[in-house]
Amino acid sequence: MSDPATEPTPAATTPTPAGDEPVEEFTFGDFAGKKKRKAKKAAPAPDAAALPVEGEGEALSVASSLPAAPAEVGVLAAGETEERDYNYAELLERVFALLREKNPNLSVRKRHVMPPPQLVRVGTRKTMWANFAQICQLMHRQPEHVMSFFLAEMGTEGSIDGNQRLVIKGRYQPKQVESLLKKYIIEYVTCHMCRNPETSLTRDSVTRLYFIQCESCGSRRSVAPIKTGFHATMRTDRRKVKATTA
Repeated sequence: MSDPATEPTPAATTPTPAGDEPVEEFTFGDFAGKKKRKAKKAAPAPDAAALPVEGEGEALSVASSLPAAPAEVGVLAAGETEERDYNYAELLERVFALLREKNPNLSVRKRHVMPPPQLVRVGTRKTMWANFAQICQLMHRQPEHVMSFFLAEMGTEGSIDGNQRLVIKGRYQPKQVESLLKKYIIEYVTCHMCRNPETSLTRDSVTRLYFIQCESCGSRRSVAPIKTGFHATMRTDRRKVKATTA
């Protein structure tokens, strides 16, 4: 006869409905020894708009490989592919590059050489300007206008002979005539905008003013009229005054 204390006790079971098998219960110690697994979240259903359309896979891959177009801030230079800030020197260089591209004549500067005035002594009281006609032709000015300027500045009298040479009354050095020639070129020949000597001098019939028109940049300005200089009273002048008053 066995001892009831030593007999093994049967495993406890929970009553189950008919037709079902008994479920084994886990003790507290058995449950603590195992880790609880987290339930996996179900993957979201793919959006219909994100699904690739048949025939567009290659186009999408090519478009995704291309770099994004930069925002247009201004006109990009050749080879520029990204937006950046330009400094003053770069902007100035781009402006001059556009000017040279649109106006090729401005980039080519012609050198104009003006020969010095050649003066020859005529007797003891007169001076002859030998290359007067050549200088007037290089400046594109009428000899009468140039002569009136020099006579007014020198305060003397003169005339143009048959060989288009200017004969001035008085003794003058080449340096004096050269300084006056520079003054005439600055005032009546050179353009004040582009410093180009290729200009034309015309007179307005209504206002009786002289205007300089630049052939390079197209600017136009008026020039001061030539004032009458000193006129020496000669014996013939006094006789003419007496004849008119008598």
